[in-house]
Amino acid sequence: MRLTILSIVLFITACISANAQEISFTARAQSAVVVGDKFQLVYTLNKEGSDIRLPSLQDFQILMGPSTTYSTSTSIINGKVSRETTYTYTFILKALKEGQFTIPSATIKVDDEKVSSNAVSIKVVKGDAQAQQDNQSSATAGSAPSDDDLFITVTPSKKNLYQGEAMVLTTKIFTKVQLEGLSDIKQPELASFITQTLKDQDGIKWTMENINGKTYNVGTYEQKLLFPQKSGKLTIEPTEIEFMVRQRVARSRSRSIFDDFFESNYRTVKKRVKSKPIAINVKPLPSGRPAGYSGGVGQLSMQASVNKNDVAVNDGITLKVVISGTGNHKFIEDPAIQFPADFDDFDAKVSNSISNTARGMKGSKTYEYLMIPRHAGTFTIPSIQFAYFDPAKGQYQSMESGPISINVAKGEGDETSTSGVVRSNVTKENVKFIGKDIRFIKTGKTQLKPTGTFFIGSLTYYLALLIPLSLFVLLFIINQKRLKENANASLMKTKKANKIAKKRLKKSAHFLKTGEKEAFYEEVLRALWGYLSDKLTLPLSELSKDNAGELLQQSNVSDEVISDMMNILDTCEFARYAPASGTGEMDKLYKHTIATISQLENQIKR
Repeated sequence: MRLTILSIVLFITACISANAQEISFTARAQSAVVVGDKFQLVYTLNKEGSDIRLPSLQDFQILMGPSTTYSTSTSIINGKVSRETTYTYTFILKALKEGQFTIPSATIKVDDEKVSSNAVSIKVVKGDAQAQQDNQSSATAGSAPSDDDLFITVTPSKKNLYQGEAMVLTTKIFTKVQLEGLSDIKQPELASFITQTLKDQDGIKWTMENINGKTYNVGTYEQKLLFPQKSGKLTIEPTEIEFMVRQRVARSRSRSIFDDFFESNYRTVKKRVKSKPIAINVKPLPSGRPAGYSGGVGQLSMQASVNKNDVAVNDGITLKVVISGTGNHKFIEDPAIQFPADFDDFDAKVSNSISNTARGMKGSKTYEYLMIPRHAGTFTIPSIQFAYFDPAKGQYQSMESGPISINVAKGEGDETSTSGVVRSNVTKENVKFIGKDIRFIKTGKTQLKPTGTFFIGSLTYYLALLIPLSLFVLLFIINQKRLKENANASLMKTKKANKIAKKRLKKSAHFLKTGEKEAFYEEVLRALWGYLSDKLTLPLSELSKDNAGELLQQSNVSDEVISDMMNILDTCEFARYAPASGTGEMDKLYKHTIATISQLENQIKR
């Protein structure tokens, strides 16, 4: 029973919430149309309604309507389901005459309540029938649009202005042809100006204008806010834009039935247009700039205040300076403020609330300075001066904040008396302690040196020079020796011969332990021939028993050692293909080879 009652309550609450939904009934149409053209007048309602009634339309003819459509959309956000319903009522109207007209509110009934829409303003311009015919004929011929059909203008808001004064540069597109887009844009370099972009719009908003009897679709492509930074005759170079134009092309008379499927009646051509250069006359600011001028140009004002005038020692105080109005806010220098010497002051926190408008930067720039008084007394922040140039009046304007008085009371643990105030002509840079008779004296051990004692010329000084020099000489000698040895490749090879041979024989020792006879003898042969090649500095390809024996004799090796070496070579070559021999013989050969290499190492003189 309780559950049923709860369900009913929830249902009633949901119905009340649905009924409480705010009703929205809006109207929209094109902002500009041509006389005789058809256009849509669309009404949108977020609930179901009935009996829609239009106002009396004397300047327009209703050709059709209303055409009603219905749509719903459902969204789930954070688990909450919401459904939106939209009813659309569309009328087709025809403009009857030229002028600026307003279509009054329409009405509709929603739940027995009459709801009114907003009014719609429409500009009706005179059509250009001859130009349309010329345009159609040129499109049929397939030629590019003429300069009268598509062009751009770049217009300054003023051509005579002062240095630092704001001006707006507006780029507009005038077209009587169908545009598909822009493919290339070349804008001038504005090196003599500081540029700010005005608030971006959601795409180009088009309207219609009749210029010299011709009707154009006109759209504002871009608006820039410029601040000239030097005086004289300045030239703004032309802007170039390449457009993609959609054109209808003529059909050939001899066509097959398949041409309608595979041939297009339209093509896209490129058209590059160029604006005219603009001459700007920039006047310099007058001489005799007043005190407090910091580069401001426009209509500005300044206010200064502190958050409290009565504080205790070591309490924080905030000094706020606000520069507001319309001008070149971002290029104004920070105000010059003279803080009391007894105060610790910190860099300003700067905040901007500025928007770019057609008149310049509008808003305010706020400086907040934190100050901390360190001693008790009455202090004064001198009057803050601010000056700017007003281009409308053609002269400088000056203003002052007036002196700001601050009373500082003794704080907890503050032992300074109010009589210890520093004179105004003493700066904080040359005052370390204020209101104290004796400055702090350093305590602890102090090492004193006789007058005329210097580090240069002392023993430590000469040692500091000698030790790095000695290390440098030693490293130089070692490096030269290493370079000389590396240059003598033969000498390096000879020194490494014994080491490499023993390393190779260690590998043969592994085969000796595993009983791999053929691999053992092959490794011993490789070790001997490799050792002889390195020691005698002769490539293996040119080495044989005969020339090896001759070279060893020339190296003062005894005949006995040469004979032992030749016997080892013969034994290895024979044993590789002979029946298997015992490990005892292999072990004896291994030891004999090591002994022979050692004797060769001792006797060879290279």
